[in-house]
Amino acid sequence: MTAAPATQPLGETLTPRQKWLLLGSLMVSLFIGALDQTVVSTATPRILADLGGFTLLSWLFTSYMLTSTVVIPLVGKLGDIYGRKLFLIGGVFLFMVASAACGAAPNMPVLIWMRALQGLGGGMIFASVFATMGDLFAPAERGKYIGLFTGVFSLASVVGPTFGGFLTDTLSWRWVFYINIPVGLVAIPAIWFNLPAKSRSGSPKLDFVGAGLLSAASVMALLALVWAGEKYAWDSPQIVGLLAGALVLVGLFVLQELRHPEPTLPLHLFRNRVFLLSNLVVFTFGFGVFGAFQFLGIYVQTALGASATASGVITTPQSLGVLVTSVVGGQVIARTGRYKWQTFFGTVLIASALGLLTQVSLETKLWQVSATMVVLGLGFGLVLPTMSLVVQNAVGYQYIGVASSASQFFRQIGSVLGIAVFGAILANTYHAEFSARLTADDKATLGPQLVQQLDDPTIRLNEAVYARIEQAILQMPDGENLLARTHDAQGEGVVIAVRHIYWGAWRRPSCARCWRS
Repeated sequence: MTAAPATQPLGETLTPRQKWLLLGSLMVSLFIGALDQTVVSTATPRILADLGGFTLLSWLFTSYMLTSTVVIPLVGKLGDIYGRKLFLIGGVFLFMVASAACGAAPNMPVLIWMRALQGLGGGMIFASVFATMGDLFAPAERGKYIGLFTGVFSLASVVGPTFGGFLTDTLSWRWVFYINIPVGLVAIPAIWFNLPAKSRSGSPKLDFVGAGLLSAASVMALLALVWAGEKYAWDSPQIVGLLAGALVLVGLFVLQELRHPEPTLPLHLFRNRVFLLSNLVVFTFGFGVFGAFQFLGIYVQTALGASATASGVITTPQSLGVLVTSVVGGQVIARTGRYKWQTFFGTVLIASALGLLTQVSLETKLWQVSATMVVLGLGFGLVLPTMSLVVQNAVGYQYIGVASSASQFFRQIGSVLGIAVFGAILANTYHAEFSARLTADDKATLGPQLVQQLDDPTIRLNEAVYARIEQAILQMPDGENLLARTHDAQGEGVVIAVRHIYWGAWRRPSCARCWRS
């Protein structure tokens, strides 16, 4: 297959058959990355119950999100120069290898490191897939096809939680990682045969320094947020130093981008109001919504006592809502060219759903959570696909990869920061609430070792370990009532922590009203 010229949409160089085969290969690639994000959140409580490490909970997500985030800008720029093919194939291959390593992880630290490696592959996939969609179609056509890509993401979200819960309940949580391998084996040859290579004359000067500065700044900021209030005090030299270092590196990054002939992220794009506002919106939603959503499974499986399968089933309606409104919304934009009120209405739906989640309790029914997910999904489908389309249409063809990767970067850096902040809120709030709900006499009766074990709400999901804890408590004086009080303390601790998370998330989407102006 001949190389596609860099000056025209890729779709104009392909036959209709080639175009649809390429679309299929891109969807398979997107599916493998999206599937992992949905199945892991469902399996998280069982992973913690098996491997321990409740205090490392946020790193299970942030390790993946961090590495995928820092690689996106560089891959987006390199794809603009050298084409997407090798980056897509390399990303899928790396993702497969890391998935196998995650499934075989013997403890939480190893799993976290392998998730970081998996994130590198995932970042390469996401940066390349969405940019290739921009390469493939002219701006006027993109609205017709954005729903297909969102539909694949939604399909992974529909299948992922339920399938991940089923694998966790019937086989093991390790299979939520192993399942990526056969999907990857389908994606690699599909990309190889259907995605054209791209030739470029000359020797461009790549901005590795800028990419390194941006990556280092992101890492330092994340470490500060994860460690603050847990490992170090907020005003400690370590946290202040990390935050100050991140700010310095951001300043150096800006200077580097202004002077480099091939910047990783051309700063002149931010003078484009549409580009700027769309990235502000995706950052806000990444922080407030995606960050908070990762912890819903903890509430459902520990406070409500649902299985991993049930936890996946109740989140399925959200994905169906995304699918419906993304397809309809894409067609509306393609026909009318308008997106502001669609984005604003989607934001209202998301804020309404988050407001309902701030009212959860131990008496909340699973169907009520599921109904809230429908509203959340309808809002997602109106906002996020629209932002991907808008940011691509706001720039010239030569900046498609940079613009797409910038949107992915800001959404993921928002998610990384949100997960870090909300993970700290969950751990610290649960610890305080659980301790406050047990009397001094109860703590003395239980003893320090049992109190420490019960300070992890996911311990109840490890049936073997928790059975021994229950047996030990039942043998104590007034054991049945004492066990009931520990159950209540654990459940209420999780409920209060989750309420705090969604209260914080509820306040974030409101900035999207700027689209009305």
